[in-house]
Amino acid sequence: MWPFLLRRLLSVSCLWLFLCVEVGAQQLFPARQGEKQRYAAYIEMPKAYVSGVCMMLHDSTAVKGCVFNEFGLSAIDFSYLPAKDKVVLHHVAGAMDKWYIRRLLRRDLRELVHRLQQGNTTYYNEKYHITYQFTPINNEKTENNGTEE
Repeated sequence: MWPFLLRRLLSVSCLWLFLCVEVGAQQLFPARQGEKQRYAAYIEMPKAYVSGVCMMLHDSTAVKGCVFNEFGLSAIDFSYLPAKDKVVLHHVAGAMDKWYIRRLLRRDLRELVHRLQQGNTTYYNEKYHITYQFTPINNEKTENNGTEE
């Protein structure tokens, strides 16, 4: 009798833990799985800037993002893992591909993702004087197949 109750208690506890983690992830990113978000991205540094479009895709385990310029060249490819609260950089373009810049980008992108989920579209790194501005792009035309209502 006791082993049956212990197994039942263990299974209910595991189910409860799974539901708590799932609800926490949904609160962190209210967007539905598979939903894309588009932003006009502008990253200004003291001696240079990067501007273009940032696309983020929410999937089951991460938020995957890509910042590319007006010519379609990828500047930064990253993933944000909500379970670990961590940003992983997959690709950083040319002059920014240095270990110390990658470390800074990981920290700043993590902070920017936190700000975006609160509805704030800008982040300013006071130590290095870097401004990140991600303005949402209106998707009404793409969702309505080009027809305005």
